[in-house]
Amino acid sequence: MSRWYAVLLATLAVALTGCPRGRVQLPQVKSTAKTVDETLADADALYERRPDEAAVRESIGVYQTAAIGDPKRVEGAIGVIRSVAWLLEHGAKKDRKTLVAEALAAGNQCQLRTPGTARCDYWQAVARGTAAREHPSSGVVDLKNIIVLLQKADAAEPMMEEAGPARVLALLLVRAPGWPVGPGDSDGALIEAKKAVERAPAHPLNQIALAECLKATGDADGARLAYQKAVELGRKRGDVDGLDFAQQADKALQRLAQQ
Repeated sequence: MSRWYAVLLATLAVALTGCPRGRVQLPQVKSTAKTVDETLADADALYERRPDEAAVRESIGVYQTAAIGDPKRVEGAIGVIRSVAWLLEHGAKKDRKTLVAEALAAGNQCQLRTPGTARCDYWQAVARGTAAREHPSSGVVDLKNIIVLLQKADAAEPMMEEAGPARVLALLLVRAPGWPVGPGDSDGALIEAKKAVERAPAHPLNQIALAECLKATGDADGARLAYQKAVELGRKRGDVDGLDFAQQADKALQRLAQQ
């Protein structure tokens, strides 16, 4: 790893989380003679080993190696954010502050390389969303900025990540605290969730987002149907993510039945 990149990451980590990187264990950025495409393929292969947490953690360092290999490409930075988001979503027990710092640094790197592009706006929003979730007391301040990033991404590339911008915006709005504390808006969230389902109805996460928004706006029956649809779609998809989505929706159905 070049010295300038190490210094950049360390500086960002301290600035964004207040947690010096030396205090925690980090994924290793590895020296390699492989091409960037070969390194990205290695990182993707590690990420595809989900739910193996160790493999996903290892992918972060390999994605960073790819990012170092070509200062004009952003796939490595995006891979870091995706891997970190998966780890945090699935309950990583250690180094959570440092993982957030990795994602934030990668989001900034993406914007430095291809500023204002839809995919960098989207993935930077995801990165900053992980920080808001891990640090809710300070994260609320950034939620409006995250919303702007998602709206820009949605306007430029609405089908990215199977309607990802609308889906993530829906979840942010339905989960964020409402006025006067934050920008939370259940009705606005429902509008975004319906957009996501209209654009990509077969994605289980879009159905899960819709269900959560329907529940928040008082439509328990509609939420139940959407969760059931997510279970069906996830099982039909059959891959690791599909089964994960189905399990998420099934647990939500059980909670809904107990209320």
